[in-house]
Amino acid sequence: MFEQSAGWNEYYRELEPKMRRAMFDRLCAQEPDDGANEYRRLLFEARHIDPKSPDRVLDRMLFQCVNFLQLCRSAWLFKGGAIKEVRRAMKELRFDLAGQYGEAGTRALYWEIRNAAARYLSTCESPSYNRHLFGLAPSRPEARGDRVVRDIWQMAEGLALRTGLEAEMALWDQAVLDAYCMTGDGAKERYEAYRRRMIKR
Repeated sequence: MFEQSAGWNEYYRELEPKMRRAMFDRLCAQEPDDGANEYRRLLFEARHIDPKSPDRVLDRMLFQCVNFLQLCRSAWLFKGGAIKEVRRAMKELRFDLAGQYGEAGTRALYWEIRNAAARYLSTCESPSYNRHLFGLAPSRPEARGDRVVRDIWQMAEGLALRTGLEAEMALWDQAVLDAYCMTGDGAKERYEAYRRRMIKR
């Protein structure tokens, strides 16, 4: 369902918004339109473009990765607010338009989410990620790995479970998890082990 051409695969592997913007028009001219190019443009604009300052680089979907982490943690006490915030974010990012473009729209949205998750995961490789001792000491690689899998669960499956939005967040959950599973050998097994621990709680 999510298979696509080599050209679009290259586009979704690129994490830098300016590079992706440069690639987009070329791919639209070179690749046969699967019916979702208009939607891909809407997704890109909703994610990266500031109408008041077109040259400014934004990543609203990357921001939502972090925001969803916080919502998962607060959903125990503020479930109603978390539900409203998730739905608002998805509408602003044009998730609600995917169905108008059929299977091609679902595929385009899946890959856009997966690209954002991969960009988030790229930030986790920095020694400054998960610093301890009031931010003075870098974390150990194994500690970073533990936090990454926790973050992935919280921003996707954990938030969906705590808000009851499993159906609405299903594509988001799958794309985020798939991005994580591509980070290296054993990633899927680490996630499943963490998931089992959380479900037992």
